[in-house]
Formats: sequence, structure tokens, C-alpha cells
Amino acid sequence: MGIRDLLHETWISLTANKGRSILTILGIVIGISSVIAMTSLIAGIRNMLVGELGFSQARMLMIYPGTTMMEDDLEALMAGVPEYEKVAGVCYYWTEVATQTESKGFTMMGVTNDYFDIYGMQLIGGRYFTDEDSRRLERVAIIGRGINMELFGDIEANSIGSSIRLGETQESYTIIGIISGDAISNQYTTIFIPATTLQKRVSGWPGYDSIYGLVYEGSDVYSVRDKTVSFLANYFNLEEDWIYVTSMQEIIDSLNVMMAGFTAILTAIASISLFVGGIGIMNMMLTSVSERTREIGLRRSLGARTSDITQQFLAESIALCLAGGFFGLVFGYLGALALASVISVIMPDTAFTPAIGISSVVIAVIVCVSIGLAFGYYPARRAAKLDPVDSLRYQ
Repeated sequence: MGIRDLLHETWISLTANKGRSILTILGIVIGISSVIAMTSLIAGIRNMLVGELGFSQARMLMIYPGTTMMEDDLEALMAGVPEYEKVAGVCYYWTEVATQTESKGFTMMGVTNDYFDIYGMQLIGGRYFTDEDSRRLERVAIIGRGINMELFGDIEANSIGSSIRLGETQESYTIIGIISGDAISNQYTTIFIPATTLQKRVSGWPGYDSIYGLVYEGSDVYSVRDKTVSFLANYFNLEEDWIYVTSMQEIIDSLNVMMAGFTAILTAIASISLFVGGIGIMNMMLTSVSERTREIGLRRSLGARTSDITQQFLAESIALCLAGGFFGLVFGYLGALALASVISVIMPDTAFTPAIGISSVVIAVIVCVSIGLAFGYYPARRAAKLDPVDSLRYQ
């Protein structure tokens, strides 16, 4: 039997009873759509985290040295660990800011100029700090979008040029830039000012609480991490346990493991539906064999081989599964979009788009074909082994 004839006969057989065929593939549709919806959501969340939290900066190291570092110490780190392309000092301060209705606390970070480049932050408006801002201790600020919501009542407010009062002295600072990022990002409700301004105008302490470093392209971040710990331990005469250094690559790896775990659990749960759907297909095919016993006997008497009968019923089983897989992909992605919309309503400051990868589509096709083969083989072999004479006598 040729491929064209096989496909034609499969189409005729499955459309002869459309209602039964549709009900049979429901288990496959539900199983595949569940897997696609969940994996698409998980992939969308991962992409959002990667984009919003700066995880794309896989070359970045975050250093908590166990002691306060000065400007000279940053230069010593660059010299002692030459794999660093840039380093930036960061100091923290908690400040009260008057909102529209009340006074509210926010994190204020004093950062050196390379911090934004190292972290991979992007502006939606305005400019970054300049060397002149740092040298002159300018009272300028870059804010996250959440500050716009808290202070100006609109997340999209154009607050550049506006003034806010910071620190215990409540000095006036001019907003010169707005950082992109939704509520999931750590810069969403953070106020950034030049590190020198915070050190000399606000806190009165010239040191840095943490260091951010960007290693050169091609460097092994794990090796640089270990080298950094050893250097700082020797430099400050500290125990290595006092020094904490982590990389964005570690966070990315942990995120991938976590997301893979969620995907595996959800896939295992959805597999129950696929198994039930496979049993439904086997039941339909066995019923079809019984209903078409005379047809099978007639085909055999006209010269059809055992392999032709086997191929015919296997093709029908696989076609049912592939149809279920196709609708499962469609409904799964639509379901993911619907769930994403619900999440955006619950969390209006967070938005992401479900992401369906080509690997998910390929896996869905493979799973559908496998189910069709596994659950269609027994009915197909049973049909192929029917005795032609007895089949023609079947009523």
C-alpha cells in the first residue's frame, strides 16, 4: 500500500465517525495542552527574570568582602585579579521620601559610574551619572519605575527634572534618569545617587559595602570567583569564610535547575492525562477492529498483506495522536496567554509573555507518535492476525 493510499484510507476511517474520533483524542489534547501551557509560562517567567534582573550579565560577580573597602582597595582588586574588566563600588542607605500621601522608606544606593554598565541596566529616559557628577558631589538621582508610581502616581510618569528630598537632612535631589524594569526587578523601587555624594553628603563614611565586577569575555567566572576570594582574604588578612563572592552565572544555573524541576513535575502530572488518552485510543482502535472485521477479511482476500493491515491501523492511531497534539499545542499556548493575562491583572506591575520553544513542539510531536505506536500496536497486530475466512463470515 502506497503512502498516498494509506493517508487516504486513514482520513476516510477517522472521519467516518467524527464524534468518536474527537472524544478519543480529548485525553491527548488535555495532556499536551497542559504541558505546553505550563512550560510556556515557566519559559516566559525565566525570560522575564533574565531580562529584568540583569541575569544576562553572566560575567558579573557580586563581592561582599566582609569588611569595608575604600577606593584604593578597588584599584588593588583590579591589579590583583586582572581578569576584571571593570569594578564598581556600592554603598547602601535607607532614606525616607515624602510620597503623595505619606512618608515612605526606600533603599538608596550610592554607586560608581560603571555600576549600571556592569549590571546591564537600561534607561527608559534621561542619562547616567558622569565623572563630573561624582567629582562635584552633585545631588542627582536615577530612580526605578516603582518610584514613579509611589511619588508621582503613575508608573509611566515623566519625572525627569523633578526634585525629591533624601537623607536625614532632606536635601533636594534632581531626577536625571529612570531605570527600566518591572516589579520583579530589584531596581524597581531603588533610588541611585553617585557614591561620592552618598559618602560625603549623606552617610559621612567613605567606604563601599559591596563590589560588583565584570570579568573579561571568555574568562571562567567560577575561577575568577575563587581567585577573588583568595586575593581578598590575603589582602585584608581575613578568613575566606568571611568573604562572599557569587556570580550571575551561578544564579542563572540555579534558575535553570529550578525551572527544569518545575517543568519535570508538571510534565509528570500531565503524563497521567496522556496515559489515559492512550488507553482511550487503544479502546477505540479495538472497537474499530471489531466493527471492521468483514472489511479486514475482504482486504486480505483481495491480496492485502499482514503488514498492510498493521500499517493501516497504526497510521490511524498515530493520526489520532498527532491531531490531539496539534490542538493541544494551540490550546496550550492560548491557555498560557490567558493565564499570563490573569497574572498581569493580579500583579499589574509585572508583565511577561509565554515562550514556546521549538524543542517543546518537537517533544510534543515525538510523544504523540510514541503514544500512537505504543497504544495502537496491539489493536493493529490483532487486526492483522484475523483469519480472512472467519472475518468474511463475521456478522
